[in-house]
Amino acid sequence: MSDSSLGKGVRGTALVTGGSRGLGAAIARHLAGVGWHTVICGRDPESLDAAVKAAADDGLALHAVQADVTDERSVAALFERLAEDAPPLGLCVNNAGNNFSRRLVSVKERPDGPPLLTPHPLEDFERVVTSLLTGTFLVGRHAAQAMLAAGTPGAIVNISSTVRHGAYGQSAYCAAKSGVEALTRTWAVELGEYGIRVSAVAPGVIDGEALRRRSAASERHAAYMADLQRHVPLRRWCDERDVAEAVAFAADNPSVTGTVLEVDGGGLPARVPPPAGRTTGASRKAARADLPEKAENTA
Repeated sequence: MSDSSLGKGVRGTALVTGGSRGLGAAIARHLAGVGWHTVICGRDPESLDAAVKAAADDGLALHAVQADVTDERSVAALFERLAEDAPPLGLCVNNAGNNFSRRLVSVKERPDGPPLLTPHPLEDFERVVTSLLTGTFLVGRHAAQAMLAAGTPGAIVNISSTVRHGAYGQSAYCAAKSGVEALTRTWAVELGEYGIRVSAVAPGVIDGEALRRRSAASERHAAYMADLQRHVPLRRWCDERDVAEAVAFAADNPSVTGTVLEVDGGGLPARVPPPAGRTTGASRKAARADLPEKAENTA
């Protein structure tokens, strides 16, 4: 992770979990571009190498460490590596996590019998909560410890979501992201006196790699999302750069802590009416049809 530019304007180390692709990669590249010695971590070494190479092709320096944020020993090893081979930690961005959309109980009507009921698998709930919430806890704990041990101010920015207060088919995701907000506000109170600021950035729908991939794979999904976009006050989704810039702002502004920055174009109303010419039942079917396609993994 050595960097020949150290001492020439490099601002310290910024760690971005889940930084090898998607939003994490966009955040990492932005931070590298504004002078951070940026370290990305993830479980897949090939994805990490690809992210480092892609950044280098664009003149940006990223440094990669393989780590699993859900594994306490792996996280400890990650921070031991940073302590040995990187400038002091100044910023930690907790971005890693995955999501498997599931309804609490899936109901499938049958013409000749009672509806078929399929409950949300506990395994899927635990996987999402472990990656998003436990991973944030483990990495945030080590980041705070590193900053406290160094006696230097720093910032922790947790990636939350505007759906953290509840959304259809998102029990695990919403519970985890709501928990991330609670960790953010708690840590801000506990760490503020030591000069460590803790904030969260909550994106809405991101016009990024995942959305484009799903929309390309399904015309119905693309049409559904285009219709949904009409209800956003700014009539646009946020993009990865919008979120990355919000992270950088939260990292730099000396008065920002214990808060959640919403990056969502004004957000969606609590209830979105069905599009013209479509019945409420049909709208629900369209939304349900999208659920299996919303699995994401940035860990």
